[in-house]
Amino acid sequence: MVTPKANPVTVATVREKLRRAAETSGMTQEEIGLRMGFAKSSARQAVSRLLNLEAEYDPRLSTLLAFADAVKRPFKDLL
Repeated sequence: MVTPKANPVTVATVREKLRRAAETSGMTQEEIGLRMGFAKSSARQAVSRLLNLEAEYDPRLSTLLAFADAVKRPFKDLL
């Protein structure tokens, strides 16, 4: 069964909220990535990809939950 892609406008809105949360956290992308559980060598790149408004992938729920926890924001505030 093929999983349908999310609405691009909705995904862009969520990514914008993620970007604002990252900026207001006061942490670097690498710090956020490390708190999310990524290895030091890939932490910044993983968060950069998550925050990229033009990315062509839909982030997994587990990734969004880890991000919310890393930046100490309620998950519902990022949706």
